[in-house]
Amino acid sequence: LPLPPLAKSSAAPRAPESAQPPPPAPVAGALVRPPAPAPDLPEARPLPLDHESARLYALVLEARHLPCRTPRQGPGWTVQVRRMDREQALEELHLWLTENQGQSKPHQPPPPPLPGPSEIFPPALGGLTLAAAHAFAVRAHPDLGVYPQLLLERGSANARAMLHGEWWRSITALTLHADGPHVLGNAVVGTLFIALVCRRLGCGPALLLTMLGGIFGNLCNALTMGPPHDSIGFSTAVFAAAGLLAAQGTLEGHGGWLRSLVPLGAGFGLLAMLGSGGENTDLGAHLFGFVNGLLLGLLAGTLIRRKGRPGPYLRTAAALLAVLLPVLAWIAAWLTA
Repeated sequence: LPLPPLAKSSAAPRAPESAQPPPPAPVAGALVRPPAPAPDLPEARPLPLDHESARLYALVLEARHLPCRTPRQGPGWTVQVRRMDREQALEELHLWLTENQGQSKPHQPPPPPLPGPSEIFPPALGGLTLAAAHAFAVRAHPDLGVYPQLLLERGSANARAMLHGEWWRSITALTLHADGPHVLGNAVVGTLFIALVCRRLGCGPALLLTMLGGIFGNLCNALTMGPPHDSIGFSTAVFAAAGLLAAQGTLEGHGGWLRSLVPLGAGFGLLAMLGSGGENTDLGAHLFGFVNGLLLGLLAGTLIRRKGRPGPYLRTAAALLAVLLPVLAWIAAWLTA
């Protein structure tokens, strides 16, 4: 999009005036030659933007539910939208610039939009899948040779077994829960957190990073706590999603580095309120899940700043990998028993 850098000007760019002089007025009885054709000028290209300007333009478009990317190009950044959305995007940005032209702080973006149905449905479906898996796991299935205690023995995050090479337990433990309230709380809170991450990163990357944060959290917890520590539950991944949110809020913050740390402090406050209470609460798993989500979120946010948000093929591949990870982990757990 041809957009002006906000640091230099808040007005929309004006089209360059033609350098050709007007043709002379015709004189009676004189032969008037037609004006020479104007030389072919190179097509105008969008001006490179500083990162802050590109980020604010992207926030305005996302608030209007217009998908966009801000990849780095040459010395600066650009704002890219779908061809079908170009005119609407330019109109929305022009209106926003016009509304803010006379204000002392004309470049404050609108608040981030709430997740829409496309961001809520995938994590909600994941929450229902967790509930269905719990309903299956708490009942005996003699025809299949599957019993609740057997699933716990093969799938919990047993530190001794994990330290002896059973890596898949860091994944399978995320799908097991102690009781109904345990799985219900993880499904509801997880849907909320992951939907907010989907709004910022896309659903595929959000689901995959949440799973990876939970997996790495269980691995770190096993390495730190050691035998005979054992745990189950998706809450490690839920706090990984909270870490992803804190990282995105920190990277999106403006107004100085101190204000950028506010989302990080809010994330640790959330961890203290929700992740440290209860007799059977695994504080280590929650803490390591949050920290790993935070690190993954900072890495993902940095890549998005440089390359732009991932395209549809990469988002789909990330979503498929997030779904396949627990399936492959349970296959490994069953085959190696």
